[in-house]
Order: sequence, then C-alpha cells, then structure tokens
Amino acid sequence: MNDLLAREFSDVWVYGEVGKVTNAASGHCYFDLIEDDDGERSVLAVKLFRGVRQSLATKMKQHQIDIVSGIKVRIRGTPDVFGKSSSFGFKMNDLDPRFTLGDLAAKREDIVNRLKKDGLYDRNRRTHLPLVPLRIGVVTSKGSAAHADFMKTLEQSGIGFQVSLCDVRVQGDGAAASVAVAITHLAMRDDVELIAVIRGGGSKTDLAAFDDEALARAVALCTKPVFTGIGHEVDTSIVDEVAYSWNKTPTACAIAIIDRVNDFVLRVETAAQRMANVVLTALAAAERRVADAVGQLRTLRTTVLNEAKARIDLLASDLKGHDPVVLMRRGWSITHDAHGRVLKSVKQVKKGAEITTRLADGTIGSTIRETVS
Repeated sequence: MNDLLAREFSDVWVYGEVGKVTNAASGHCYFDLIEDDDGERSVLAVKLFRGVRQSLATKMKQHQIDIVSGIKVRIRGTPDVFGKSSSFGFKMNDLDPRFTLGDLAAKREDIVNRLKKDGLYDRNRRTHLPLVPLRIGVVTSKGSAAHADFMKTLEQSGIGFQVSLCDVRVQGDGAAASVAVAITHLAMRDDVELIAVIRGGGSKTDLAAFDDEALARAVALCTKPVFTGIGHEVDTSIVDEVAYSWNKTPTACAIAIIDRVNDFVLRVETAAQRMANVVLTALAAAERRVADAVGQLRTLRTTVLNEAKARIDLLASDLKGHDPVVLMRRGWSITHDAHGRVLKSVKQVKKGAEITTRLADGTIGSTIRETVS
C-alpha cells in the first residue's frame, strides 16, 4: 500500500493549521494538520522524522519558524499507512516558510485593525504610571534565562523593588491563555503597580502566543501599565504594540523600570539643588546687604564723628575766646571786693575799701582812695 502511495502520490503539497504537536525523545516530531471547512473538521496525522527535521533546520531557522500549535503550514510529503490499524497519515519532507509567514502577517494585521477599531490599541498607554514604580508584577516562566536576566538587572540597580512572580507557560499550547490570566490576576492586586511580561528569544512561531488576540486584549484592558521584554531585538509582537512600554529584551525591560525610578530621583535631586541654590543666593544677597549696611554705618559713624569733632572744636574755640585767662592776657582784669564779689560798678565800693585785682600773671591788692563815675 505504501509503495503504491509513494509511487502515485509522491511530493504532494498539503496545507492546514497545526494542531497537537508531540516532540519525541528520538528527535521525531508528530503533529496533526487540521482543516476546518464550514464546520467539518478534517485531521491528518503528520510525521516529521529526525533526519528530515535536521535537513530543514537551516531553512526554518532562517525564516524563524517552527512547528508549533496554532500556525498554518504548507508542507510537502508522501501519504502513507502505518500501524496495525492501517491509519492513514503523511510523511513530511519539506515546507513552504513563505506560506506560514504570510498567514502570520495577515492574521497579525487583522488583529491590529480590530484592536484599533475597538479603541484598544493604545488604551494601556493611557493608564497611570507611578512616579516611583517599586512593586512589580512579573509574568514569565520561573527559572528561565529571561527571568534570571530581569531579576539580576533589578538587583544590581540597588533599588528596593518588590517583585511578585506569576509562573506561566510562554510557548506552545495554552501559553497565551496562561499569560492573559496572570496579567488579569496581577492587575487586581493592590501590591502591584506595574506588570512586566518577559520572555527570551525564539522563532516567530515560538513567539506566536504573543500575537494572540485574546492576550493582546488582556494587555490593552489591563488597569496597570504593562512593560514588555519579549524575544530579542528583532522581535516585535502585537502584545508589544499594545503595551505601555515595549522593550527589546527582558534586561532592557528591567532597565526601563529602573530608569523610571532614577528619573524621579534625579528630578528630586535637581529640585533640591535648585532650592539650595535659591537659599544660597538669598543668603549671599542678605550678606551683601548686611555688608553694605555695615559699610554705610562705618561711613556714617566717621561722618558723624567728624561733624561732632568739628562742632566740639568750634565750641572749644568759642569757649577759648571767652576764657578769662585769655582775656586777661589781652589786658583785661577782674576786680573783687573784700568779700570776693566781682566789682562791676564804682558804686559797689567806697573810699578806703580793700579790693583785689586779678591779672593774667597774678593779683594786685589796692585801697580805694576815690571813685570817679
């Protein structure tokens, strides 16, 4: 039977959506190829043997695709019958990566358009981002390289972040739903201010979960800002597009959060420096005013003292001009009667009275012989 199938139907191209995928320890890969035609579901069991898988590895890596559930593929191979039950299947020997990439791009465009139409595309970017987001909810696979890189970067910052981890699947069946549930759960917690969704790099099909519409809507509707760090620098998902902040890697995501905190610290330090400068400027101005006042006081004191000295000198000169000694040196004298009274009139003495006349260099005693008016 298989010889007949190989002879009559060699190198047949078939396409459909990848369903359940099983990667055996032997290196073989088994998956279902599903076609849904107006509700009628057809399933084809596909075998991708290790040797063929290895021969296709370069092509798949070049186009960043892999066999994962949910993607559409166009594959080439041979129908066969296997097992005791003679189950009909398909042995794959090649695939058309352009078909898968084109389907992914078309799906992505449709989802983005629906999100924009529903007003969800930039909704998460309108949420409130705290000035100092220290309580971080992390959605990732626990123990993964992405988890380790993210935590190491936060710890090296020296900032006291509080991290709440939701361990989720980030690839394969159920990954998108797992991440969406974790985001919704963290959004309801009062001890979470920001949610970081992180994952290491991978092929486009590995990252297909982050192009899931339901997950994108969960991010868009999240009441907390969502930061992403999904894949490597060349990878961008729909979840990245609708998140508050898209970052190239888990490490870059952690740095973006750290920068937010450091920006606030810098603004506070700058404001404090400006306040200090204002105070120092005011103090310097006050010191200048005090110095000016002291200088003015000193000048005023000198002026006042000089003016006082001039007045004193003038008074001294006036006093000196009225000093009896000075007058006596000019020829003036003062006469007293026997009782020491100053004689101002001849009527104050009588003939025979004793009087004393004071001169500049001594006194003269006299006896009145006569008075003449």
